[in-house]
Amino acid sequence: MQPALEPVTVHAWPQHQWLAVQALRSAQAMTVISIATPATENRRVARSLVRSALRETLAVLLGQPAASIALVSPLGRVIHVDSTTCPLSLSISHSPGISVAAICQGAAIGIDVMQIEAVTPGHPDWLRLASDYLGPQVTANLQSAPPATFQSVFAQAWTDFEAALKCLGLGLTEWSPELASRLASCRVMALDLPASYCGSIATVAGDSVTQLARRT
Repeated sequence: MQPALEPVTVHAWPQHQWLAVQALRSAQAMTVISIATPATENRRVARSLVRSALRETLAVLLGQPAASIALVSPLGRVIHVDSTTCPLSLSISHSPGISVAAICQGAAIGIDVMQIEAVTPGHPDWLRLASDYLGPQVTANLQSAPPATFQSVFAQAWTDFEAALKCLGLGLTEWSPELASRLASCRVMALDLPASYCGSIATVAGDSVTQLARRT
């Protein structure tokens, strides 16, 4: 995975809906929105809110009623617009208190968000999780991380990993050299989120979105 230096702007919905649409219409052809949701692990309300936000944002972009935009997520597949004439990639992630959604024109995309306080500093379960899924380098970084930064280091590494998996259409998979090679094809960018959250967005390296990220 290839990290970018600058975090990606996240547009609060509905307050900054128009800015989100402007980003989609720009050369960037990508936008990220955030939605305030209940601070609970139950995602029923969050799913409903983020789908409404996506429909409203796409309605402005496409110039059609929100009710006419169908979002579908068949079992085992990512959410997408039910249209053969609308080449948009979507990705959604939830954490207690916030949901984020990415929309991209013409390129695959993946997004992930995590509440930092969900990580217990130095707890062996998190180190085992890192060893199983994030690989030896991240695990070594975590083992040497001061307690004050352990949570944020883990959360950023985990969201980087999850965003890249989503971008490539892969399910949660344990680390291997082969997987690391596939993930290296992604350009991963941090999200500009409130201090209590970490988030990442991933695109395929070499696409127009990635080229723009390198210039910002």
